[in-house]
Amino acid sequence: MNRPTANSRIGEKISRSPWVTLAILSCVGLMAMFADTMILPAIPDLIRDFNINYSTSSWILASFLITGAVMTPIAGRLSDMYGKKKMLLIIVGIYTIGICVAAISTNFTVMIIARIMQGVGASMFAISFGIIRDKFTPEKLAVAQGIFSSMFSAGAVIGVAIGGTIINNFGWHTTFLLVIPIAIVLFVAINRFIHIDMDKATARISDKNTEFCCRFIHVRRDILLSESSSTTTEYDSRSRNINKNKSTIDMMGAITLSITVISFLVALQFMQTVNAAPSENIPIVIGFGAAAIISLSFFIMVERQFLH
Repeated sequence: MNRPTANSRIGEKISRSPWVTLAILSCVGLMAMFADTMILPAIPDLIRDFNINYSTSSWILASFLITGAVMTPIAGRLSDMYGKKKMLLIIVGIYTIGICVAAISTNFTVMIIARIMQGVGASMFAISFGIIRDKFTPEKLAVAQGIFSSMFSAGAVIGVAIGGTIINNFGWHTTFLLVIPIAIVLFVAINRFIHIDMDKATARISDKNTEFCCRFIHVRRDILLSESSSTTTEYDSRSRNINKNKSTIDMMGAITLSITVISFLVALQFMQTVNAAPSENIPIVIGFGAAAIISLSFFIMVERQFLH
């Protein structure tokens, strides 16, 4: 009877690693969508407890969506710079803190702060997709992404299905308290079981390719030096700019993009209440709409300069 060798056991462990990662990340997506939709049946109770009107209560959802829309591209860039696992842990940690704050919130302002922190956690989806892309081979990538994406719908269905029952029997605070232990367990699981070795392998391959390209370019540059020295100087300048851009975050681009997204979504939010108070809300809609257009123009200008 043949016993498995050490190499076969290591190979089996590596082959299971992507599916373990997918299972953990799928649970993260399921939890986030479950927690976000479970609060929907609690809106009437929140209106009563916080003494707010219906139009104001819409910010409970809008603050989450706006923050998530702004943070997703920023978190994606930061994960490329500092590591996907590290940024995922940070974002899941912020999301868990937001859940805890929401569970003990006693007024509308604290609830909005908690929802903003949860909105930061929404950027975990983009990082999760990147991790899945790194862990799976091209042949299995579509299946893995399909499984992960299906967790969004599953979480929403579960949240809506049982959210009303939990709120009626135990109150809306319980909807957040129920998620806290799940978030902590998933945080520990990410730290313990997710290992992104593909990042190092990709970096090594990239370094080898870069080294080969540089050698080839240097050879070609020596050959063409007598023909066009100005072209070489321009190439070196562009190469330095590209390497610099890869190692830095585009702060002006991030700021202008954030202003664009926030202004646009806030304008849409106030458009829903125009009929209630036209004299107050129409100027706000126009102002934020104009701010979105102006900031979008600045974003395009900044990105053109950053890329060049």
